[in-house]
Amino acid sequence: MEIRKELQELRLGFNALYASEHPSTLEYVKVFKDKLAAYSGNIFYEELKSVSYQPDLKRLEAIFATKQEYGYLGNLCTNGSHAYVRFYLDYGAGWEDQGYTGVNQHDIPTSTDCRQNPEKPLSYSASLNITPKTNFCNVHVLPKVRAILEWNKIPPANSPNYHSIWGNTFDDRVQIKPRRKIIFEKLDLSQLIETAIIQPNLTLSDAAKTFAGGDALLQQVQSTLALQPLDIGTLAGLYKGTVSVGRFALQHVKASLDTTDSNIISQNIESFKQYGINWVDILNELFKTKADVSYEQLESVGLDYNLEQLVASVRIKRPSGYSGDLCTHGSYEYVSFWADLNNDCNWHHLGTTSINVHDLSDIPAGGLSYAAVLPYDFNSIRKLCANPEVVKIRAVLSWNVEPSKTDADKLEYWGNRVDAYVQIRPGIGTGELEPLMSIVGGITVNEINNATGLTIPGAKFALNQIGVYNHSPFGGVIVIQGPSFFGHNYRIKVTNTATSASYYLTNTFATTALAPAPQYVQTHYVSINASGYYPYQEYHNNIESVLARWSPGTNDLLKLELEIEGVAGVFTKYIQMDNTAPDIHLSVDDLGDCTHYAVGAPITATYSVYDAHLQSYALVSTFGGPAVTGNSNASGSHVFATAGATTPCGKIYLSAVEKTIYDSQWTGNNVYNERIICLKK
Repeated sequence: MEIRKELQELRLGFNALYASEHPSTLEYVKVFKDKLAAYSGNIFYEELKSVSYQPDLKRLEAIFATKQEYGYLGNLCTNGSHAYVRFYLDYGAGWEDQGYTGVNQHDIPTSTDCRQNPEKPLSYSASLNITPKTNFCNVHVLPKVRAILEWNKIPPANSPNYHSIWGNTFDDRVQIKPRRKIIFEKLDLSQLIETAIIQPNLTLSDAAKTFAGGDALLQQVQSTLALQPLDIGTLAGLYKGTVSVGRFALQHVKASLDTTDSNIISQNIESFKQYGINWVDILNELFKTKADVSYEQLESVGLDYNLEQLVASVRIKRPSGYSGDLCTHGSYEYVSFWADLNNDCNWHHLGTTSINVHDLSDIPAGGLSYAAVLPYDFNSIRKLCANPEVVKIRAVLSWNVEPSKTDADKLEYWGNRVDAYVQIRPGIGTGELEPLMSIVGGITVNEINNATGLTIPGAKFALNQIGVYNHSPFGGVIVIQGPSFFGHNYRIKVTNTATSASYYLTNTFATTALAPAPQYVQTHYVSINASGYYPYQEYHNNIESVLARWSPGTNDLLKLELEIEGVAGVFTKYIQMDNTAPDIHLSVDDLGDCTHYAVGAPITATYSVYDAHLQSYALVSTFGGPAVTGNSNASGSHVFATAGATTPCGKIYLSAVEKTIYDSQWTGNNVYNERIICLKK
């Protein structure tokens, strides 16, 4: 009990500890770490359990456990605190920083499930989309991956050996999806490509319909890209003496196992004989095989709190037995997700997803970690912040055969299952029919000041909890997100408060859809109906809950109003636009000759910086000397000394950073200007 009390006191003092960079504070950091180490307290509150990768989504996933019911700076009705995860990849030349993401944490009392088990720990997943290095299918890209967890402090960049105060480091290996070498023989794609370029809003399928023979041409292109599963004869030759017949023949005999038609069974028995495969051997092996985890194993499961997507980490253990290498179709690891939505010990099937896996001759000794991701709409059980909603979930793994959709306890030939508790993000669910926007421009609506249209201090991107500048405006593409009330229609009115001009959104926009079979992630398009309203989409057609996506332009304050057809009330939000980059000017009196100055001569730079929402600027010389910095618009001149310069050439440069959030997903646009100077002796 004393240890728990001591850890809690250390936890509460953590923020104050890092508020200062004073030497005395930094000295105390060491003492602080020593105390935690003595108690093994760094994983007392949260702990990384796995790090994995989803090759199709190009997404890293780190599942971590939140273990306590206190120590997270407030309940769900407060800002709480954050767990941050920074990711690294090592392709063989050292760790490369991939960036970080964050997950909001809160104090959540520990309740019990229907079997009276405590609902802790809570399992979260932190995700990060990356742009990986890749190669063609004959070269396997299998980098090391590292995740570093820290509480309420972003792990420092480019510091792969950082030791967390609260949290831990987890290493693994992952597989990057190869790029395809596409060769089109005797196919004239010029008309299809020209149509797609001229009309960029058309899908390729729609573009193909605009000219004679377009559909047939597109089908030919698709056929060149499709990788067909290896036939039973090829698999028999490939795996002779290395992989059991029941394993490699499973997909081909499954139809026979599920039928009572003796003709089908007889045909398969005869066809297998020509490859030296004995039907009885297959039956004997499969009869003895259940929940085998020697090839693959489900290790952890959690909920991505930001994207509200279920995540499971799956380990692939062997170099072969997955129906072909990366240049072939391979096979699938299927993961079905279940939830006890009402805490009554009844499982509800949420859906099935899959991971494409292959034979990899150079698989590392510890195997490879893959992420299975399934978006799910929890709006039907969402509650307000005063009532935390914790749900028990289950993931069921099965190789090359989809798991049962009716029995959560059933396990197939290869695979296993894992249970965990997750916490559903609070808010208004679909049981409350009212106009509502949840996120505008990437920011939660309650973190945008309705008077100014700017972000409030401490605002963060809703989908990754990365902070933005205080009082940020918006630019580029504006995305509006919110709950979907399927069966109803909505429209959004935009009013420019400076000109009083207004209009309703009518453009067609894209959403991310989840298909019932591979390839699961697809693009869906939403258009207005005859009445000028957008129809709310079913969740599988809009897994990111997008209600609008458009580029309003302008630098004015916009009023956004969402209304539902036939429902009283309007949801209103104001956003300040700023689509103009900082205006900066820099000049140096060098008479157009970069060698105008001699060593020791002073260089005078004249500059000006203007932006409606400036974050900072800096005027710097690489020859040394103090820089000129500020966070408000400025102009003037500054003298840089060159006495003692050690390099003959250098530069003077001016940079400015604006606060604007662009395209609803990034901020910190940097405008840059420079002058090259070469000193004469």
